[in-house]
Amino acid sequence: MKHYHTILFDLDGTLLDTSKGVFGSVRYAQQKMGFPPLPEARLQEFVGPPPVKSYQKIFGVDEASAQKAAAFHREYGKIKGILEAEHYPGMKKLLETLKNSGKKIGVATLKREDIAKQVLKNFELFHYFDTVVGIDQGESLTKADTIRIALQRMEESSKQAVLIGDSLYDAVGAREAGIDFIGVTYGFGFHSKEEIIPYPGAESVFELQQLLSL
Repeated sequence: MKHYHTILFDLDGTLLDTSKGVFGSVRYAQQKMGFPPLPEARLQEFVGPPPVKSYQKIFGVDEASAQKAAAFHREYGKIKGILEAEHYPGMKKLLETLKNSGKKIGVATLKREDIAKQVLKNFELFHYFDTVVGIDQGESLTKADTIRIALQRMEESSKQAVLIGDSLYDAVGAREAGIDFIGVTYGFGFHSKEEIIPYPGAESVFELQQLLSL
């Protein structure tokens, strides 16, 4: 496996299991907007993509309604959602190992940046990262944009960088930004290593650590 100097992580479904907070945000927005209730299987589609696009796609509403729903989504997220997450077993140890080995570590997420930083602080992961990049309220950034910005902030090249993520959004973003990708199946997007091909995949944080040659 290639040795990387710069390791970027997606947040939702990769660093933390944030499903409880995301689901709560959707249910709150759904109630406020009068949208029909969704089964949990569909709620999982909100983990990862920008909220506005998800509300448009899943509820079939126009952009103005989706923006309003996303505002309610973030309202819940900023107050309650930032406290509703769980650690994946072994993640803190992996980040500590990366930090101690001199790697540059960053976060590139489609979660809004201020919320992403607060979630990481609440769950005692923020101090491991050299930078945390998320989207703004207008959701104008793509996954590839967040990756490029993270590399720029750290003054790192794409040649020795990799993104670790749990969804197709992450894989496409890494490809568009010109960096390598490793997929994980313990999150929400990928359910098997076969779905990640041609990229390497990990079913646990321990296996991810092995792929990173740590």
